[in-house]
Amino acid sequence: MQDLAIVIVNYNIRDLVVRNLQSIFKYTEDLDYKVYVIDNGSSDDSIEALKIYFRKEIDDELLEIYDTKTNNGFSKGNNIPFDSINSKYILYMNPDMELTDNNFKKQVDFMNNNPDIDFSTCKLMYPDNNIQHNIKNLPTFSVNLAVLLKLHHFLKTKSLKKYFLSDFDYNKTQQVEQIMGAYVFAKTDSMEKIGLWNEDYWLWWEDVDLCKRIKDNGMKILYNSDNFLVHYEGESFFQLASVDRQKRFNNGMLIYSKKYFKKYQYFILKFFSYISIFLAFISQVFKIKPRGQGRI
Repeated sequence: MQDLAIVIVNYNIRDLVVRNLQSIFKYTEDLDYKVYVIDNGSSDDSIEALKIYFRKEIDDELLEIYDTKTNNGFSKGNNIPFDSINSKYILYMNPDMELTDNNFKKQVDFMNNNPDIDFSTCKLMYPDNNIQHNIKNLPTFSVNLAVLLKLHHFLKTKSLKKYFLSDFDYNKTQQVEQIMGAYVFAKTDSMEKIGLWNEDYWLWWEDVDLCKRIKDNGMKILYNSDNFLVHYEGESFFQLASVDRQKRFNNGMLIYSKKYFKKYQYFILKFFSYISIFLAFISQVFKIKPRGQGRI
């Protein structure tokens, strides 16, 4: 059994996924690992570039590429290689990330030193060295309604502060409730126990659903403040226009809300989801640049 499997779902960000893999193979030491790249039908020659840049790693079975020739979405893409994986831990990471040190070994050691923990994440940094806000609480009905109407950009209510964890100390290792799907480090058997990624979600909210199931199964997530890597955030997602992004976001939120909230709350959110699409259209017309979730 290997120490770690790294799963990366790529879609049309060739240069960043190449940089990601270069950093992995440069800095990862003292670890038995394998990288699985699932390409979701990229049209930017990602597959060809990976085969050129990483021929040695492919031959040495450090890297396996899945050329799916279709856009499977994030959840299904993450699940594709699971049956081929034989490792103690599994890391799901975004392709727009870059290591600056032996991040994976540090996180493996962190998990080994905390055997009661099933899932973990680390500190994520923007290229400008600002900390990315990758920790939240699980959402409530009122939070989802406020986010749909973009009120979280203007209001700082008690429920929104609690959700966004405005006072979270990113320099303190601690147990958390929700982590960003960009970097999810898990015990492989724990991932299997909760049923892998929910493929009802095509893109967005799959990580929220994952964290909800982790909590409901009595498992724990630990944030590691002593380990970090660079995350460019949302490079694939921001290729979509504002309205398309909002539709994807709304679809995920409604799937989550129908599953975990009361029926009347779901229908209220569904009604206001149309208003949120109109607001996204206004943003698109006036070319208002969106902020990534990690900057809120």
